[in-house]
Amino acid sequence: MEVDASEMGSTLLNLALNARDAMPTGGKLTIETSNAYLDDEYCREHEGILPGQYILVAITDSGAGMSAETIDRAFEPFFTTKEAGKGTGLGLSQVYGFMKQSGGHVKIYSEPGEGTTIKLYLPRREGNELVISGDDDLNSERGGR
Repeated sequence: MEVDASEMGSTLLNLALNARDAMPTGGKLTIETSNAYLDDEYCREHEGILPGQYILVAITDSGAGMSAETIDRAFEPFFTTKEAGKGTGLGLSQVYGFMKQSGGHVKIYSEPGEGTTIKLYLPRREGNELVISGDDDLNSERGGR
């Protein structure tokens, strides 16, 4: 994986702060990493993604969750569900921009009252080479989950 370390740090901080805000009375925040393989079918369903091996970073909270309508707008600049003075609405749009700039992909999984998982897929590299072929021997997640 080759990304801007400062941008990655800002992305993780942004997502952790959003998770905190979604759990005002407390809850659980989980950050996981793993290998993932995004297959042809998944990539056909998600424009601009190449099939291949990725590093997956998943940030999950046990908070309020989001409706389908909120998920659809979540990456729009200045869109926010927070009350006035509680946020700019730039956090998730910056996450989206960073992921696209890095050749990656971001996906939100959420339901109201059930919490949220945001999955960051960053292209896996070996040396200076981008890995675009699959390796079924890896402990990996298949796209679409």
